[in-house]
Amino acid sequence: MGDGSDSKRREKITEDVIALLKESMNISPVDLKASTNLVEELAIDSMQLYEFVVDLEEAYNIRLPDELLEQIVTVDDIVDLVVRLTSE
Repeated sequence: MGDGSDSKRREKITEDVIALLKESMNISPVDLKASTNLVEELAIDSMQLYEFVVDLEEAYNIRLPDELLEQIVTVDDIVDLVVRLTSE
């Protein structure tokens, strides 16, 4: 894969993550960008994050380990994780 397809893939995953967040959290997509802090800016609690993660795991057929979930702060962190787990 070249850089072009990698960046397109990342862009697609970012769009998917934002769409999933919007759907599961009932958030306006205008409020979401890669740097959005999930807890501080969106006030997402642990139960909401858990439900979102289940949706994300189903959408990408991946498993997000709990220790990695603790590292998620921003939308971009989620995208990084999905990119990494789907390319293994």
